[in-house]
Amino acid sequence: MHKHVIRSRRFNFALICASLVALAVFSCGKPEKKNDNPGAVKTVPEYFHADNDIAMTVRSLADALKVGEPLDSAEYDFEGVLTDGQGAPLYTDIQGSPGAWVVDVLDKNSVMIRNLYLGDLLPIDLQSYVLQSLRVSESDRLEFTAHEAVDDDETDIVVYDCDGIFLRFEVRAGIAPNGIEGPQLSIIMSSDPPVGVETQTNA
Repeated sequence: MHKHVIRSRRFNFALICASLVALAVFSCGKPEKKNDNPGAVKTVPEYFHADNDIAMTVRSLADALKVGEPLDSAEYDFEGVLTDGQGAPLYTDIQGSPGAWVVDVLDKNSVMIRNLYLGDLLPIDLQSYVLQSLRVSESDRLEFTAHEAVDDDETDIVVYDCDGIFLRFEVRAGIAPNGIEGPQLSIIMSSDPPVGVETQTNA
């Protein structure tokens, strides 16, 4: 009787040990579950913040030009990521990184904003966002005549009157060294009318 009890206990102990070993092997061998849901919300890195919102950038430049403040490159020149109103980069470059922009003061009365690299930029959507932020509509669009400085076949140019400030969008196709194509967008703001635009004067 005593031997039977001992054998039973040994059998139970061995069974428990075998179960624990099997559980450990199963747990360790089970692959880690990955989130393959392409629609999952991705966390935006900290360095994408509202201070780099392109709408805030163009409004600041437009306000300076409207009051006749000479643009200072030390204050306004910038190279980095510009964002939309939600803090997301405006485009992704061909390397998969947030697309960089350059804000370049050309002279005391004009400034250019352009995408530094090629990528999945949507110029029309961005143009609409900028115009909306400045409260500019299609009724403010000016007639533009192509001239020798631009090739109308390669460059799409539209000009708007932003309460006395001229806002010019230039879009042309670019090709990266690896052959991938993408749009190059330049946004030029100036207190002087660009060549090719006739301004109306009161008689």
